Amino acid sequence: MKLPKHKKPKTYNTEAKQELKLLARLWKLRTFRYPLYALIIVILAPIVFFVLRRPTIHPNIKYGVNFSDKYARDIGLDWKQTYTAILDDLGAKNLRLVAYWDDIEATKDTYDFSIIKYQLDEVEKRNATAPEGEQINIILTVGRKVPRWPECFQPTWWHDEELRGQEIQQLEFVEKTVTELKNYKSIQMWQVENEPFFTFGHCNPPIARSILTREVKVVRALDNRPIVIQDSGEGGLWYPTYSLGDYLAISMYRKIWFDFWGILLGEFVYFKYPLAHWTYKIKADIVQVPANKIIVSELQAEPWGPVINSELTEEQKGKTMSRNDFIDTISYAQKAGFENIYFWGAEWWYWEKTQNGNGFYWDTAKALFKERTISATR
Repeated sequence: MKLPKHKKPKTYNTEAKQELKLLARLWKLRTFRYPLYALIIVILAPIVFFVLRRPTIHPNIKYGVNFSDKYARDIGLDWKQTYTAILDDLGAKNLRLVAYWDDIEATKDTYDFSIIKYQLDEVEKRNATAPEGEQINIILTVGRKVPRWPECFQPTWWHDEELRGQEIQQLEFVEKTVTELKNYKSIQMWQVENEPFFTFGHCNPPIARSILTREVKVVRALDNRPIVIQDSGEGGLWYPTYSLGDYLAISMYRKIWFDFWGILLGEFVYFKYPLAHWTYKIKADIVQVPANKIIVSELQAEPWGPVINSELTEEQKGKTMSRNDFIDTISYAQKAGFENIYFWGAEWWYWEKTQNGNGFYWDTAKALFKERTISATR
């Protein structure tokens, strides 16, 4: 004889129904529903934003280089020979050049534009015979804070002026320079100051927004070509800088030697920025700077160490710029999605090739400029 089985009450069904009823009641409450909506948006919005706004490789990247006659001399090169090689052998069609105040007005009220005019004249000669579309284009940087260390290049006599006099002299230099050079057709843009709001370099006093605004007005009154102003790609706020000009130039660095402001009390570290390639484009969207108004004017393509690059050991150079780093940096910059990319370090490439027997950097860039492509799928 079988005994009847005793069924256990399905309490879990009852509990589930009660929980559903409770959730339904809670859902009717705005104080519950609206915060939940907000939480979902907070979680999903960044993901959706990234998917929709992540960069793609620009189909027609324009590559260029920076050139500094001062830096070429500093690393022991003949600057004219180096410059000629950049134009004729390397084949760069986009250059960012610098009008250095301390060379142009070494003596107060006496101006000598011969160095920068030599560079522009060489470009004009080549452009006169170049086929359409192969002309060399120039971004010319003017002001007190301009590319290369120590960043600010005011003449020595300028420090003897009182503050008001310093401002007048600075504005006068910008006016004289633009007036003198504006007839060069190869100049496509004027860059006014370099990273004026980024406190890096020996600049005392720093560049004030008020003086930069006045400099921009001076340039606009003299010439109608666009004005570009540079900010730190990694540490800058971007929009305050961009708002003063027509284009924003940014740096793009991967590996650096760090002790910018003596924070580490004389010690230093090698540091890699923990930034994915897409962070620049996303940042541009967030701060409301149009991506087509951004120029990567300073892409790290040389080492950064405790002494000038010509004096670094091979081990020190490899800390921030190895052959793999060079290729990876090019790929990184391409994937960032910008149209204009200017390399920082062409003088060092030439030094490596002619003084150190290492033509890798020069020849790789030469091939890139010729073919305008390199694998960006790494």
